[in-house]
Amino acid sequence: MKKLMTAFLTGALGLGVLGVGGSSINAAEIKPVAGSKKLAVLVDARKVKFDGGDPFVEDKRVQVPLRGIGEALGAKIGFDAQTVTYEKNRKSIKLTLGSKVAIVDGKSVTMDTVAKAINGRTYVPLRFVSENLGEKVTWDQVGNWVWIGSQEVPDIEEVTELQDLTPYEEYFEGKDNFIAPYGEEKKRTKARMVSYEDMPVVIGDKTLLDMWLVREGIEEIMYIRFKGPKRLTMYLLIGDGDIRPRSGHIVEQSDGTFIIQIVIKDARDKAIYKDENWKKFTTKSFDYFFLTGSFGDDSARMILNPFK
Repeated sequence: MKKLMTAFLTGALGLGVLGVGGSSINAAEIKPVAGSKKLAVLVDARKVKFDGGDPFVEDKRVQVPLRGIGEALGAKIGFDAQTVTYEKNRKSIKLTLGSKVAIVDGKSVTMDTVAKAINGRTYVPLRFVSENLGEKVTWDQVGNWVWIGSQEVPDIEEVTELQDLTPYEEYFEGKDNFIAPYGEEKKRTKARMVSYEDMPVVIGDKTLLDMWLVREGIEEIMYIRFKGPKRLTMYLLIGDGDIRPRSGHIVEQSDGTFIIQIVIKDARDKAIYKDENWKKFTTKSFDYFFLTGSFGDDSARMILNPFK
């Protein structure tokens, strides 16, 4: 567990790709673990889905597939064997593969990187394209994200559909207090389901930004980055009213967000839930995360387990 905490603190304190933050921990002494934050690009606080290729970092510059970023920014895209063009709101960019000279609004501009073809897919420098199309670009060192445009995260009501709770009632069997919070006379009959792709999203007093899984040996540790009050309990929904609470160590980040470390396997499951097989409990053992709601919520708030 000490090794896991060391690795957690190293990642949480901001050893970012595009600018290394201060840390007293010697990274060379850290035993590698499997799993980490995933580089992501967000346009107006929504993750861009790149078909057929993921963004990557080269020489401290993020490169992205040409079409995915152009479509996300609402630009008109042109492409031939060696040239990429973007047009939006009377702004234009022309990139030639392998060349550091771009044409921006009819004028030559020297870049510090180039567009290039990799395995048959063309990648372009994200910041250069976005800023020259008039968008604000911010590197999120803590999250390993690139924010483009607005950073206003939508509420759960904006990214999910209200649905019937009936298919999920078995998860709360005998635990009506979870779906009939204190102060409300009737239990809830509706649900909202959040997937990993919906994040970041505001749920109650929390903004869930990201979650990822780290493995060291047989241990599974989930990390959740969030904004809001410095507390977070996730309930794991297994079925037949079997609900396991999980909380953990929380570290405040340099940008005011928090990262919580939640160990999935918990010895207290044996004492509290009489689970003699608690050592076999993994992320494959449950279907959903659940967040307790507030008075007046229109639904039970559930999160699909992305690690199953």
